[in-house]
Amino acid sequence: MTSFGEKMRALMEERGVSLRKLARAIHYDVGYLSKVANDLKRPSLPLAHKLDGELQAAGELVELVPERANARSRTRAATAPPHNDMKVVNPLALPVPTEDPLVDRRMQRLSPSHTEELLSHVGEQWHTLVRTDNLLGPRHALGGVCTQLTIMTALLRHVRPPLRNGSLRLAAKYAESAAWLYEDAGDLTASRLWTQHAMEWALEAGDRPMVAWTLFRRSQQAQSAGNGAQVVSLAEAACREQGNVTGPMLAAILQQQAHGLALEGAELASHDLLDRARECAIMDDAGDARAGHGSFCTPAYIEMQRGRVWLTLGRPGRAVQAFESAITDLSPTYQRDRGLAHAGLSVALAAERQPEGAANAAIQALTVAQDSGSTRILSMVTSVAPQLVSHAHLNPVAEFLAELDATSAV
Repeated sequence: MTSFGEKMRALMEERGVSLRKLARAIHYDVGYLSKVANDLKRPSLPLAHKLDGELQAAGELVELVPERANARSRTRAATAPPHNDMKVVNPLALPVPTEDPLVDRRMQRLSPSHTEELLSHVGEQWHTLVRTDNLLGPRHALGGVCTQLTIMTALLRHVRPPLRNGSLRLAAKYAESAAWLYEDAGDLTASRLWTQHAMEWALEAGDRPMVAWTLFRRSQQAQSAGNGAQVVSLAEAACREQGNVTGPMLAAILQQQAHGLALEGAELASHDLLDRARECAIMDDAGDARAGHGSFCTPAYIEMQRGRVWLTLGRPGRAVQAFESAITDLSPTYQRDRGLAHAGLSVALAAERQPEGAANAAIQALTVAQDSGSTRILSMVTSVAPQLVSHAHLNPVAEFLAELDATSAV
């Protein structure tokens, strides 16, 4: 059977219409139409009607779009409750570190010099995987992190001083990365498990910065649960643990405290902390954490968090400004954060009763969520649908609801 994209391309060729000209004629984004033409996006029914009319297809394009898909998206959106909590995915769908007897025997036989080479190699791989996560998200980074954790946990069963301390520190870095990736992918149980492993290994190694960072991660987990007092307390504990915290790590902890205060309604105090965090933020980051814990805390990242704080405080108009600023300034390295900013912008615009803008932002966020496997983004975008369903006659809203329905059906 001919696909929608195939038929669309054939009609364009017959009519001598370029994609750019077609996009101008029906007032759609050329990049979005390109994905539809190449069967990378499912067209909504309103879009099919527009294309059918412009390309004089006599209903052929409309026939290739099942009407039930559009109707189903509206029904689900209308009946679904708002999703404020992170959706927990099936852990079996995510990769996990495993105990491999072959790897274990190999680690047992390693010489000290070979162990040093291994630690150096695995350490460099960690920076690569951090950058992969920032560019592509947990779907693309988690498998590599789990592979290296399989190696490191096997090594820890056999390695002795003087190489044990370095092995523990590296294993803790990977465990903390796994905790973050699982959280972003929606498996909160695995996230807490690997946070605990990271803390235990950091304590054994005397790695105080990593102990502090695991407390920071625990604060983020408390934020997901909406516990403002615990968010603040854990962030303060991270500062005490590390001692004289400075630079991007301090920026990360301060913005985390701001989220906790926002949950308690302390508007001025939360924004004071965000202003302090911005002063500590790193100006230029390669996205591979070589600048240390919190190196993702650029000024643009802080502005994105300011938008989220404004949402928590019930000030969506102010949130719109912060998210738009963040989207403009975020480095291309941080694609997943860009998706999160678009998701936040969608929530804010929906609250401001701007359905078309909310849908356009949601489509951008949904694309990142699909590509990256970020359940955080998907959860935020899903929460917007019930507010937009009454505006399904608008093209961007219809496209968003159809795309969300297609995502839910996967």
